[in-house]
Amino acid sequence: METKEKEERQVKNEILKKAESFVEDLFRNDLPEKLLYHNMAHTEEVAAVSEELGIESGLNNDDLEVLILSGWFHDTGYIRKYNGHEAESVKYAKEFFAKNNYPEEKVSQVTKLIMSTVAGHEPDGLLEELLHDADIAHLGRKRFFRKGELLRVELENFNSKSYTELEWEKKQYNFLVSNYFITEAAKERFAKRRVKNIKKQRQNILKARKVTVRTNTGKDFGRGIDTLYRANYRNHINLSAIADGKANMMISINTILISVIVTLSGASLSVSKGFAVENLRFTIPIMTLLVGALLSVIFAVLSARPKVTSKEVDMNDVKENKISLLYFGNFLGIPKEEFVNYLSNLKKDQKKLYDSMSLDLYNLGIVLKEKYRLLTISYNVFMLGLVVTVLAFIFIFFVTNAN
Repeated sequence: METKEKEERQVKNEILKKAESFVEDLFRNDLPEKLLYHNMAHTEEVAAVSEELGIESGLNNDDLEVLILSGWFHDTGYIRKYNGHEAESVKYAKEFFAKNNYPEEKVSQVTKLIMSTVAGHEPDGLLEELLHDADIAHLGRKRFFRKGELLRVELENFNSKSYTELEWEKKQYNFLVSNYFITEAAKERFAKRRVKNIKKQRQNILKARKVTVRTNTGKDFGRGIDTLYRANYRNHINLSAIADGKANMMISINTILISVIVTLSGASLSVSKGFAVENLRFTIPIMTLLVGALLSVIFAVLSARPKVTSKEVDMNDVKENKISLLYFGNFLGIPKEEFVNYLSNLKKDQKKLYDSMSLDLYNLGIVLKEKYRLLTISYNVFMLGLVVTVLAFIFIFFVTNAN
């Protein structure tokens, strides 16, 4: 009786050795270089942990053998296909079993176990639970973070997607929290370390958030970003002051011109009818200068005139950072409480703060553009009025002398 059990154990050990050799050759010859996580090292770990958990759970020899074989073959399909690899893993397993005349009943068990590793599948029965726990055993080990970096590179290679530090740390945290050990044997071995890894991962998220904020706001380059915004705000204020100064100058000059022209014209017309008719030839240049000065002063006043706008603001646009409430023309259209809450949220999110400041600078630039546009028209009208007036006087002078 003992001799028969030894022979059965030797046969079983032999099939496991052949499976290990088959998988090793498979990974050695066909493994894509991009597979940095789902490789031979991970497969060996799953097979070894499956055996340990199976023994601790009191599995009989047949069930233990099926479990270990499933551990060896469960990820071989990654060689052919990254998404939906489980079906390919089953093909490799069946190919191996056909060569070794493995019992069909056990082939079916292994196939079912491999397919139970599909994402989202709820383990049904002890064997599936044990394979599930063996497959995520790294969650309860110190190597979780090192393995995670390999998985990150692998995912970026196959999915053509890059993760920021914060995105990846959150993804790892969600994976740790949403996956847990089912069997008592796995809980005994890995649960405590998983809890520690969760705590450490929370710290990693905080660190990654700081790094992300520093990167997005330019803090890694020193105080340069603060100097940039400070200098831009100062330049906008200075340019606005210059525009107002130029507008005031045009207003002063043109109002003096208008006053002098109106006064002199009124005095000339009041002397005598004959005198007024005699000087009627100067009416065109005088009126040209008067109209030019009037138009010029109008545009100068429009440029310097304070303008307070109050429009309705869509808070969804504010949340999506399409509108900045730092600009006074926007926050006048919302209640005081919402504005205070907006500023409070900016304190917590530096990226949003700098984005809001950028939008505010843009809005100030639009105001400056309008100021200088009106001021340019004012100067052009003033210049054109002077030129036309002088040319008119010269023309009248020569015509008069010729007659």
